[in-house]
Amino acid sequence: MKAILAMSENRAIGKNGALPWPSIKEDFKHFREFTMGKKLIVGKNTFDTLPMLKNREILVLTRRVEELSHITNQYLVNNSGLSGKIINDVSDLNTDPDIIVAGGAKTYELFLPYITEFYVTHIKGTYDADTYMIPFEHLYNKQEVIKEFDGHRVVKYTK
Repeated sequence: MKAILAMSENRAIGKNGALPWPSIKEDFKHFREFTMGKKLIVGKNTFDTLPMLKNREILVLTRRVEELSHITNQYLVNNSGLSGKIINDVSDLNTDPDIIVAGGAKTYELFLPYITEFYVTHIKGTYDADTYMIPFEHLYNKQEVIKEFDGHRVVKYTK
């Protein structure tokens, strides 16, 4: 299973449902290219903050299915019109090569034991945030810088 993440030097990944740093065009391009045509696993809070993502299937984790009034046939729809399938059973997901874990913090933590390739954009600088990534680097025995742009770098962590 693969995962994609952007985090700052102080491990910040989110603030008030958005990224804590100013928009980085190259990182959005990297995310789009990496996830195109794939299935993304996201938590409900992350799902609610996503823009429309064309040509990607969204699998949404939530514990509060019964509280969600906008569900139709096991599908969620967020404010921007993006829809995602609710997953009730995650046991077989780690065998699908087209699945990418894409946030948020609790979802990354849940799937860490199954993530064999972790693509992390290390954002230069520290940012105030309300969501931080837990340490994970010690779980991976290989690190390789695969892209650099504007002082930021994308590192591929492999088990």
